Amino acid sequence: MATTDLNKFQQLLKSAESNELVLSQVRKSMDKVRTLLDEMNAILDPAYSPERKERKPRAASTGTTGARRGRPKKDQSAD
Repeated sequence: MATTDLNKFQQLLKSAESNELVLSQVRKSMDKVRTLLDEMNAILDPAYSPERKERKPRAASTGTTGARRGRPKKDQSAD
């Protein structure tokens, strides 16, 4: 009879460890959800106005021949 009690006790300990892991994952997820909800509330606020992102101008070319973007064209004379 003592062995069945020990088996049940071991099962309880194993389930408690796995439950603790699940609870920690749930807490982390809830923190992320809470952060996202706060951001959504800020966006849905009537006083919210999006800020324009300031973009840097492209660098002017100095006359050097730089590599072209994209895939190079097939060489017609190689056929």
